Amino acid sequence: MYYTTKSPSLQRLSPDKGKWVAYQLKLRNLTHADIALRAGCSRPTVSNVLAGRFSSSNVYNVLCSILGFSTMNELLEHPRRGAA
Repeated sequence: MYYTTKSPSLQRLSPDKGKWVAYQLKLRNLTHADIALRAGCSRPTVSNVLAGRFSSSNVYNVLCSILGFSTMNELLEHPRRGAA
């Protein structure tokens, strides 16, 4: 599913969920720059999305693809396991 910035379901990540996603990216040896390149945005945008300050459909689609989720809602509802 692709999101637009006007989508009512486009939510921001909570800081806790953002830390979990960042941890999962680190396990896969991916940096914010790698995500930015795939999403077609800047590294600070990726940082702000993971911190919960911004929402970006492009970044969300890349994160879902990398982490194996079909939708952003599925990622948001995924229970966090382990320390982040």
